[in-house]
Order: sequence, then C-alpha cells, then structure tokens
Amino acid sequence: MKSHILVRDSLFVAALLASSSSIAMAQGSTDSTAHQPTASLDDIVVTARKRDESSIAVPVVMTAVGASELSRRSVTNLDGIARIVPQLIIAPQNGSVQGGNIALRGISGPDSNPFGDQAVSFNIDGVQIAKATVRRMSDTDIAQVEVLKGPQALFYGKNSPGGVVSIRTADPTSSFEAKLSGGYEFNADELRLEGYVSGPVTETLGVRLAGYYSRIEGDLNNQVPETAYLYPKEQRLPHNRDYAIRGTVKWEPTDNFDARLKVNVGRTKYAGPAQAGEFIHCPFGSPQSGSTDNCKADDQIIRGSSGPIVGTLDPTFRDGEPYGRQRQILTGLEMNYSPSDEVKLTSITGYYDVDLIQAENYENDYSIALPSRNIYKDKEFSQELRVQTDYDGPLNFTAGVYLGVTKAETGSKTFLFAAEESGLASLTANGLGFIPLRTPFQINNYYFVQKGTAYSAFLQMSYKPIEQIEITAGGRYSYEKKKLTKVLNGINGGVGFVDPVDNTFDNMVDVTDQLVKRSGNWNDFSPEISVSYRPTQDLTIFGNYKHGFLSGGFNSSSVDNIATTDLSYDPQTIKGFEAGVKAALLDRTLRINMAAYTYRVDDLQVVNFTNASSTIRNAASTKIKGVEFDFNYRTPLDGLSVHGAAAYNHARYAAFANAPCYNGQTPTLGCVIGASGAPVQDLSGAEIPRAPRWNLSSGFSYETPLSEAIKLGLSVDANYSSSFLTDATSAPNGRMPKYTLLDASLRVGDTDDQWEIALVGRNLTNKYYYVASTDVPFTGSGTGTAAGVPGDRFAAVSRGREVMIRLSYKFGQ
Repeated sequence: MKSHILVRDSLFVAALLASSSSIAMAQGSTDSTAHQPTASLDDIVVTARKRDESSIAVPVVMTAVGASELSRRSVTNLDGIARIVPQLIIAPQNGSVQGGNIALRGISGPDSNPFGDQAVSFNIDGVQIAKATVRRMSDTDIAQVEVLKGPQALFYGKNSPGGVVSIRTADPTSSFEAKLSGGYEFNADELRLEGYVSGPVTETLGVRLAGYYSRIEGDLNNQVPETAYLYPKEQRLPHNRDYAIRGTVKWEPTDNFDARLKVNVGRTKYAGPAQAGEFIHCPFGSPQSGSTDNCKADDQIIRGSSGPIVGTLDPTFRDGEPYGRQRQILTGLEMNYSPSDEVKLTSITGYYDVDLIQAENYENDYSIALPSRNIYKDKEFSQELRVQTDYDGPLNFTAGVYLGVTKAETGSKTFLFAAEESGLASLTANGLGFIPLRTPFQINNYYFVQKGTAYSAFLQMSYKPIEQIEITAGGRYSYEKKKLTKVLNGINGGVGFVDPVDNTFDNMVDVTDQLVKRSGNWNDFSPEISVSYRPTQDLTIFGNYKHGFLSGGFNSSSVDNIATTDLSYDPQTIKGFEAGVKAALLDRTLRINMAAYTYRVDDLQVVNFTNASSTIRNAASTKIKGVEFDFNYRTPLDGLSVHGAAAYNHARYAAFANAPCYNGQTPTLGCVIGASGAPVQDLSGAEIPRAPRWNLSSGFSYETPLSEAIKLGLSVDANYSSSFLTDATSAPNGRMPKYTLLDASLRVGDTDDQWEIALVGRNLTNKYYYVASTDVPFTGSGTGTAAGVPGDRFAAVSRGREVMIRLSYKFGQ
C-alpha cells in the first residue's frame, strides 16, 4: 500500500513539473544586493546546505531575503518576514509562554506546551533553536533571511520537518560605519530606535555593536466599563517595552582560520500574554459571561484585570494587573579552519537561555476571572562539528556531529472566580457548582522540570558524473532522551476553594516517583536523496526525496491526576518528494521559480485545549501536496522592478479518528462520546489548521534620481490568503476568512545612502486577522451530546493599519 502511495505521489510531482514547461524554479528571492558573488541580478549566496552556494544552483525550495529588501519594507521582526514568504505564518498565540505560532505549508509545532519543540525551527547565526521565544533575538541588524521549505533534517537536525528559518545577522565591516534609525507609528503610538556601530580594531579583528529599543502603547481599545470590578489600568493594548543588544567580534588572524562570536541579550516587558486576545465569535451574540462585546476581530476588545484578591493569595500576581517579563540570552561561537584549499572544518557552539514570568486573566473578560501565573525557564547548550570538501573531482562530502543538552522548567497556578452576579449561571452550567462571588476556586498548581540530551550525526555524499549533473545522497541519525526530573503538584491535586486567611495551597507534593512514565527516548534515521541538472549557469532542474523528524516529549500542563496520567506524546515524522526548476531569463533580468511537493506526515502533533489547560496528542497521518511559483522582473524602465508569487497547498488529515471536539459540538455535528468517555470526532479527510489553500502576492518597487544628490523610492506590495482553520478541532467558528493586506512605502534619500526619510504603510486595508483560536474556557456545555450548547471563541489578533515615519542616518563609508 505504501509503495502504491509513493508511486502515485511521484507521478503527481512529475505531472506538475511537466505542466510548468521550462519556467519552473524552487522558490527563491528577492534582494539583488545581499551577498552577491557576481554582479548578476539576484545571484544571492545562500547556506542552505551548510556551504556557500548561489541560490540559483542550490536544489532546495527556499526564499532568501536580503538586508535592502528588509529595509525597503521596514521589516524589523520575523512576523514581518511572514508577509514576504508565501505559506509562512508567524503570529502570536493567545497566552502561550513560547509566544507565537510558526507554520509553513500548514506544518506547525504545538507551541502552547512550554516543553514542546517547533516543527519549523530557527537557525540564528548557525545556532539551532526550536522554541518560538527565540524569534525576538533577531529583531534588528539582519543581513539575510533564508526560509527553507520542507524537511531539513539532513543539515539542520530533528526539529525541522516543516522547514527552517535561517537568519544571519550583520558582521563587522572593514572600515568604520555607524547607522541610527528612528521610527514613529501613529496608530499604535509606537516608537522604535535602532542602530549599530561597526569597524576594525586591528587588521585582523573587527567588532560590531547593534541594538534597538521599542515601546508601543497599542492600537486596540479596551472597552471594559469603569464600574466593573475587574477594570484594568491599561486601556490601550498591546502595551510593550522591548530592548535588545548584540555584540559581534570577528577575528581572522590567518588566511585559513577565522572565528566569530555573537552575544545577544534582550528584555521584554508587556501587559500580559493575552493582551491582543479578543472574542472573535459568540453564538448568542455576546459573551456568555454576561459581559458586553461585539465578538469580532477589530480594534475593540474587552480585557479585564485579575482583581486584587489573587495578589493576597500569591504575591507573584502582584496587584492583579496582567503582566509579563522575559529575559533572553543567545550566544554563538563559530570557528572555521581550512587545512587546505579543499577541506574546511567548522565548529559552532551555542547557548540559549530564556527566563519568563507572566500573569493573565485568561478569560479575556471582566465578568469572570481566570487568573493564571506561569513561569518558564529554558537553557540549551549545543555543539556542532562539521567537515566539508571542495575537490575538483566528481566526489565531495559534508559530514558532522551534533550534541544538545537542555533543561526546561515550567509551572502554573490558576484560579477561577466570578466578578459579577451575571457570571454565576454560566459557571454553574459547566458543572463546577455554585462559585461564591469573588471567592477564588483553585484550578491547578504545578511545577515541572525536564532535562534532555540529543545526539546526531550526518553524512552527505555528492557525485558529479558530468559537470552538469549532481547526485547527492545522505542521512542523519538522531537519538534523543528526555526525562521529567521533578514534578510537583498542589494540595488535593491543586483543585479546591481557597481561604485567603488560612492559605496552604503553596504546600506542593512531589509526585515524580509516582509518574506512569517519566522518561522517554526516540531515534530516527532521516535519509535524503537529490538529483539536479544544471545545463547552464542560468537553469537548474532538481528533484529530492526527504525525510524529517520532530521530537516526542512530555506535556507540561494541568491534568486531573498528574501521577497516574501518561504525559508523553510520540514524535512525528514526514517523508515525501519535491521537485522544481530555477531559471534566469531575458539576459538575467527575469528570475522565475517553481516547485511541486507531496509529503505524508505520520503522528502529527496537535494541541487539545480544555478549559485551563492544553495537551499535545498525535493525529494518525496527514497528507500535504502543492505547487509554488514566484518571479522577479527588472523591467526595461530604469529603476522599476515587479514581483509576484502564488502558492497552492492541499493539506488534509489522512486519518484522525479520535480527534478532540470543540465546546458544545453535538452528534449531529460529528462529535460523540468515545470509548474512553471523552467526546471525540473523526476528522479523517478534513483540512489541517493554518494551511490556507491559496497564498498570492504581487508588488513593484521603483527608484529614480530626483537630482544628482537625491533619489526617490516607491514600493507597493499586496498579499492575499484564502480562508483557513485555526485550531485542531476544526471548529467552524474559528475559521479565519480570506483576507488581503496592502503595504506601501515612499522613501527620499541621498544617492550615497547616507540618509533617508521614509513613510511606511503596513496593512493599509486595516484587516485584523488571527492564525490561532481556542474555545473560551468554561463556555459551552454538553459536548458530545444532543444537548450541546456551543461555546464562545477567542484569538490573538494582528495589528491593524500601521503608518510609520522613519528617519535614518549613516556615518562613515
């Protein structure tokens, strides 16, 4: 049966390529100024296979974006990168400690679990991190971004079945250079300052110091009435204060050795993890708690505080106002040594450290409070050693070994209480019984520590029977072990009424030795085979077979009986084919790219939200296939370039018979009570979340001199996404409708790029969209029965229209 599927899918890829004629190519990009090996248009140097190669030659489906393109579109973070790369989604997750959803072609990781790894990992200056928190470590002074699509296990390891976002930050310059930029965005009252200083200290040593500061008052207006018991201090959200600094030292004492050290430190203060959360759907027209809201994604929200009582029960809740604090450190040391012209040895040592605490009212309401305090600490050390050859003969290889050591901690304490009489009926209807007015009911109190060790080794052999054909084959073997070394649970399972005077809930029970399963280990072999044909420097045709692997692990959330519940979940694997063509036409003024792919994912990791907790579980299998196309054309009109992209993706569960139901789903809607007593539904054949069928984009950039000293730049970009589901239950009220975003910028500067004044507009269509939604806790009832009552739903919404003025000035050469 499996061989039949592989043959059928191979024919699917071949048919798509045949239909594309000679103008197909793996998705490439856009910036002709980033790391050019020659003066040719768009001939960007990339490191997708851990060696420097021209983007048109590398047989990888990817998008590369350079520094000038990022500056033109005023992209200052990875959320902005997702506006450039079709099928890439990076956006906040309501209340997640990891801080975001990352999806590529519909493949995403369960970021709501603090211990969970992302299916689309980050590689920042060579250091591999599979946690969404690290995305803030690259928010300034970016030299180039490469988004590698599809499984990347051969060169990047276990946590990259969906792809890799590879980021290179800027290195020291050969002469003194400094730049300062300041921007102000009017709608959200956002101020952003960033800059760098760079230059040589000696002939062999260079340094660079870069950083940014940002503060935002918010573009969402809080509609909580002043008379409400949970009336908050913050009336505009999101409310953030961020700063980060990066130091780089590069040492090149000889022609055959260099070392580069990068140290990043960042801090974030914000008004709670769900500060952009809104009710997006209410089946009865308004929240079931009795609060008043229009229940749609716009600039109007209701977001109450947690009330002053919780601060008397636990000082980490402070005065009951939602808050968040995060500190991150990312360090990478890369050393390269070439004993000969044909052999290169590379060592990359990485260290990542994040420390977070946050408190929030997770009902996003002012009639009911679900105050929860969460902590998260993660320390990751990694060491990679590689060797690669570049002989003139037909045979070359790249090989390496990797070691990763991690320690993660997380804990939560959650209460529930009604702030208004109108909220009591809803709570009672959910089977919690009578909740006394403003008397907290403890939902959970737990603390987990997990330690992990990962080993892997890879080898890739490259053979060229003739100069125009390259055949590569290789594989990576991975072994990983994770262990829960400490699990503490609150008194009486962390559930019960709390007496503020005689508070004993801080006494926690160590249940580590009682766990059903406290350790797990997994191994995987990920092969990869690639064949590419390059008849000229301007055309590459390739086909790949790939395999990927996402680690298994343990859930770190509240369950009724932690000691007697199996908290583990299995790894997910992906395998399949992709093929494409890369071409430069019309005297290299036109680049066109196309790729087709078909993959099967087994044991897809999905998240099941239930009231105050979330758990990872495995779907049986998923099938994903599609086509991507993009072009970049430098027109005969001097200074005018146009570009566009289209991506079609068909992603469905092949089998998912015991999928979770959404709140209030009835048997008529497909939800029944399963053998375990839990409500389940069969989602076999249904679409997977965050997998829009169509992504389209187009735009132009025009630059022309106004005089010998001054130039003018204008650019417009439009992006379209078809509708998509936003959670694993396939809840219809969580579907994000189709939307279009429009960006534009007008720039005036001198011809030597010493100064620039820019007016930047983003999301000029003022569309509030979301990519992940959940049931509002304790709304809806009777799930799996004919008496089911649907629940409310909320999500973290994007920013609306942004209009920013930005001034930049560069010193030195």
